[in-house]
Amino acid sequence: MIKTQIIEQDTKPVAVIMDYKEYLKYKEIEQDRDDYYSGVETKLKNKKWIGHQELKEKLGIQF
Repeated sequence: MIKTQIIEQDTKPVAVIMDYKEYLKYKEIEQDRDDYYSGVETKLKNKKWIGHQELKEKLGIQF
């Protein structure tokens, strides 16, 4: 694994070099967070909810 390195310019961080697998892990975490907040926002905007069973009946889905 590549050791994470921080590149500085005038003592301020400007770039990061990291292992690609670690980068992918962070991207997945970011996507999960975005999905969570999108779900919360949708739930707050919609006041009418139906249950799972009722939804299956409306869509004609039988299991």
